[in-house]
Amino acid sequence: MTIKEWNFHPKLPLKKNPLFLFPFSIKKIFKWYLKMWSPPSEIFICLLFALTLWYFVNPLLETFTVNFENIFYIYVLNLIIVFFTAGGLHLYLYSLNKQRDILKYDIRKQSNNKKYTLNSQVLDNMFWTVVSGVTVWTIYQILYMWSYVKGIMPVSSFSINPFWFCILFVLITLWNGIHFYFIHRLLHFPFLYKIAHHVHHRNINPGPWSGISMHPIEHILYFSAVLIHFIIPSHPLHVFFHFIILSVGAIWGHAGFDALVIAKKNKVPLGHFDHQLHHRYFECNYGTFESPCDKWFNTFHDGTPEATQIMRNRRHKIHNI
Repeated sequence: MTIKEWNFHPKLPLKKNPLFLFPFSIKKIFKWYLKMWSPPSEIFICLLFALTLWYFVNPLLETFTVNFENIFYIYVLNLIIVFFTAGGLHLYLYSLNKQRDILKYDIRKQSNNKKYTLNSQVLDNMFWTVVSGVTVWTIYQILYMWSYVKGIMPVSSFSINPFWFCILFVLITLWNGIHFYFIHRLLHFPFLYKIAHHVHHRNINPGPWSGISMHPIEHILYFSAVLIHFIIPSHPLHVFFHFIILSVGAIWGHAGFDALVIAKKNKVPLGHFDHQLHHRYFECNYGTFESPCDKWFNTFHDGTPEATQIMRNRRHKIHNI
């Protein structure tokens, strides 16, 4: 099925995680998770970034104290990750236009007008990402590291429980999708949308810098997903992986391209078309591709014209538009 309004889209209708489909198909579930975690998937790349972050932060964990030097170090480290991913993707895909429109969802150019901070979509996104996004991320990370040193956090490790250590990585992606669904629905309430969420939704056609371009209120809610580690036993690597999913994963998913083409044939998965649909149609696909919530609460848009019409009928009924 090909939809004319898109320059490119993946095979439609979109499929959700088979873990929540009945009857169960062990084969489909196994193939889904094998693809999800195998290189060069987004999750695999996030795990590599988490290992890198852990490598640079781990020496601080045993004796961490909250002081300017440590805060600045963590902030700069997070900033480097953001510029490497969002900046690198934007430079390659947009500034240098190396991939042209190949696998690009929407070929309309990113806009410049007064609705954006600094009158530019890219500068707007960079501003909110750097000033608010990386700052809130760093605050949560400092809170975790301080709590870890103080012995407040429930801790686990591979040596304590190998099964839990491994399965928790999978559970983090599930939890993240469920948490995102509910805080996202909350942000679409008129009051919060008007004061906060509109900053992110100005990006009808998002790019890499749109990933964590949000109002501080939204950043506080968004990154609060990591507070689950104050309840469940986790290793620092799990927590850093969670931070990377929330940051690099969002940047990756907002790239605007379905994949990065390497040497004309190899593809590195990039965008999340289900979320691209949310940016265009607003009241659908609030969760992640991993989460079952959109299916359960009847907000899933599978990319087909039929789903678009259902969504438009719902908007007309609710908002009379």
